[in-house]
Amino acid sequence: MLYPRTTETGDLIQENQMVGVMEHLMNDKRICFLTGIFQGAMDAHNYLLALDTFNHDPIKIIITSGGGELDSAFLLYDTIKLIQSPVYTLGRYCASAAALILAAGDKRYLMPHAKVMLHLPSSQNYGDTRDLEIQHTQAKLYRDKMVEIIQACGVKKSSQEILLEIDREFWLDPKEAIGFGLADEVITKETLAEWLK
Repeated sequence: MLYPRTTETGDLIQENQMVGVMEHLMNDKRICFLTGIFQGAMDAHNYLLALDTFNHDPIKIIITSGGGELDSAFLLYDTIKLIQSPVYTLGRYCASAAALILAAGDKRYLMPHAKVMLHLPSSQNYGDTRDLEIQHTQAKLYRDKMVEIIQACGVKKSSQEILLEIDREFWLDPKEAIGFGLADEVITKETLAEWLK
């Protein structure tokens, strides 16, 4: 799908000069999409860094993700917190590690029918006994880092309370996610129109 553009004088740009929708939203509206499973290097890190070099207007991230590798999520979280541009997040479906990215925003929105889910990290469980012990230790470190980030993002609960909540899949609708402290409000038509203006 392509997005037609006009020149400064209002002339329609030729078809071979048109730009893709995602490129238009990123370059002109500073909107990035975080979709799919987090795995390995993520383009989102590079997009945020690149947009931050142009100016320090807000960057918006629209999230539709079932989560994935916590290492990738932690790196993206660090990037969000280290760049100078404020980052606004909009959750559509934010499960597992994606919920951490939703919570990391300076302003955090949810779609009216969004779903958010947190759970304890899982390990691969392979190798001999010593490898399994190492994986168990790493899983505890990931769990503690996850809880630390959740608290840093505004969840006003103790570590023990959070661990009890997320011991199994902990599903939240928008009202519940806002009450828990992972988001601030349900996005309105006016706010979304402002993003797209």
